[in-house]
Amino acid sequence: MVKLILSSMTVLLSSTLALSTLLSTAVLSTVVLSTTASATQLTYTENDTTDPNNRALGYPVPVPVASQTPVDGFRQYDSLFARHQDMALNFDSITGNIIGQTRAGEDIWAYTLSDADNTTFEGNIVEGSMLQNGGIHAREWQSPEVVTGIIERFYDNQNDQGFYRYLLDNSRMIIIPVLNVDGFRQTQRYPMNAVFSTDQDDNPEFPRDGRMRRKNMLDVDTDLSTENDFLLGVDLNRNNSPYWATNPGRSSNRQQSIVHHGSGPGSEPETQALQAAAALAAGTLRFYIDTHSFTQIYFAPMTGNTRRDNITASIAARMQSVNGNRYAYGPSGAGAGIGSTDEYFANTFQVPSYTLETEPGQSGGTQYGGFGVSHDGFILPESEIARVRNELANASILGYYIQAGVPSIIQLQITRVDTGATVYLGNWQADSATSRSWQETANATLETDVNYRVRLSFNKTMRWRNNGQSAQYPGQSIAMQPTISLEGFDSGGNNYSVALNNGVGQWVNNVSVANDGYLNYEDDSYVFEFTLPGGSAVIGATLQQLAITVTDLAGQSVDANPATVATWQNGSWVNYESSDGSIGDIGGVDRSIRLVNDGSPLFTDPAAPPSGGGGSGGGVTSSGGGGSNGVVWTIMGLLALLARSKRKTI
Repeated sequence: MVKLILSSMTVLLSSTLALSTLLSTAVLSTVVLSTTASATQLTYTENDTTDPNNRALGYPVPVPVASQTPVDGFRQYDSLFARHQDMALNFDSITGNIIGQTRAGEDIWAYTLSDADNTTFEGNIVEGSMLQNGGIHAREWQSPEVVTGIIERFYDNQNDQGFYRYLLDNSRMIIIPVLNVDGFRQTQRYPMNAVFSTDQDDNPEFPRDGRMRRKNMLDVDTDLSTENDFLLGVDLNRNNSPYWATNPGRSSNRQQSIVHHGSGPGSEPETQALQAAAALAAGTLRFYIDTHSFTQIYFAPMTGNTRRDNITASIAARMQSVNGNRYAYGPSGAGAGIGSTDEYFANTFQVPSYTLETEPGQSGGTQYGGFGVSHDGFILPESEIARVRNELANASILGYYIQAGVPSIIQLQITRVDTGATVYLGNWQADSATSRSWQETANATLETDVNYRVRLSFNKTMRWRNNGQSAQYPGQSIAMQPTISLEGFDSGGNNYSVALNNGVGQWVNNVSVANDGYLNYEDDSYVFEFTLPGGSAVIGATLQQLAITVTDLAGQSVDANPATVATWQNGSWVNYESSDGSIGDIGGVDRSIRLVNDGSPLFTDPAAPPSGGGGSGGGVTSSGGGGSNGVVWTIMGLLALLARSKRKTI
């Protein structure tokens, strides 16, 4: 792990680059090429078409800007790199890591956004990891800006105690701003120039090299006028297993092809660096995005793992909705591919994996009033990039939030409003990476005609803030208020259910010594008050349990059984239980907290036959509240979980 030391790298970098240049020259002198036609340069202009080789965009031609901070435009690579290093130097939750070198010997950096440990705030539960790559195709300038914008979002919110702090403390986000550094530098050397293609598979109007270089710089010099090498290089998004060189229509063994796949899977050092970045996740990878332009879509390879494929589609739908569904979704069938990075991560790690193609859409530059010249979609107008940065940061970070973990209740506190006395206090304590136990420290009998205040706390920030007000996350539409009731069996053995919050309560973002502030992060707690009227069925009940229906800000329902920690494994959630106790990926109603516990099942095993009474029939027994029979209930619960695990299919 390297925490940026620019000055110490300068001498080493320059000597490495010098050696690389000599080697590159030697290699080029031995390359035998099939290109025989003379190459002609083209020039991009705003509206000047006086020269036949000019290509007018219809908007100002972007040129790299020497600015570390975001601008209405595209920053130079050196400025972006300095910005990344400065953020890592000045925020201890951003760490720079060299993950490899390019063909020219340039360091490739990844930045880890996380706290120092690898566990969640609960202590024993292992954090999940997310990886987002940028700048794999050199000409796609939108990409490094978008992924840099994600790092900047966390840097700008480093004092946040809610959404962003939760993600930093409870996940590991790995960002590669520019993978193809050599190619990206080449495009910025010639921001207004490219070369008309002479490749047999290309339309003569297609631009290559210079501003339109796609591939890395294998066997290529930086001189745009050198005609015998401008078509060379490897398409890093065709250089990956498991489908390397399996699709001759979209991948080629010819060195001059725009989609040349290289000499073997992972042959390129840039590809190897990307794959090495997964090691920073320490075996906990849950999510991957490769950021490209253009066509405004989330491509997603399917693997045939049904649950993984369904989760991939579900997360894509959430990210799409962030920006008004202006981005499409394009799943591809399992068992075939083109050698792309999303295929590698989907099949190697069984995680939701995407190729994000940023703006513009299929119409290219005409979307912004441009003239529609060939390939102008790779040249986003400078005036659009600030908006695109912000919109796609919102979308990607929502994906991170979803995969950071499913929501689970971790504490209940009830106090009397009149005296402030604690009537009930219990919390789920993480005993290991896979289990929690219920710790109850106060449990007094509820009375009628007494005003009680309830604070219900969760393991994650549950709501978004807009200008300090609780609000929907951009593009989402969820029920902002939980539904909370007290239910069970009254003194006569009859079922009852009493609504407690009636949609009146608030998510809290204040710190308080009383039980009306958040527990660990802003908006991780919901506070409301209730009063039991005289004659309520609750009084004298043999079972009093809370029934809590709530989702997090991305629409994920709570885990119905917090005793078994939900975690990610082989493409789906493990121990993420639904209302009936079945394990899946949707959650359900939490009934795990009991103020009075009769030992009856928390929920009935869906594979077991109906039972005639409480405490039998294969059910998982609640461990929340009620005290005296805890050991028996725990044993019964473990037996039921073991029975279910034998039937579980992933």
